[in-house]
Amino acid sequence: MSGSGFLILGVAALAAYMGISWERARRAIFDVRVGRQRVSNLRHTAVKERFHAVLIVGASLLVIYMIARQR
Repeated sequence: MSGSGFLILGVAALAAYMGISWERARRAIFDVRVGRQRVSNLRHTAVKERFHAVLIVGASLLVIYMIARQR
């Protein structure tokens, strides 16, 4: 498989992971009926999930940039 094929598979895997993480974060923020402590924990979880998503996107963009720069 060529480098482009691996890149496409990587981007597809990233998109799937991002969708899952973002959905978890969205649910964590909007599930606020149980109580203040749980809300605080859920918001913390949402922030953590979004931070992980931003890190993954940043790393992916860096890898794509490095691959494009070498061509």
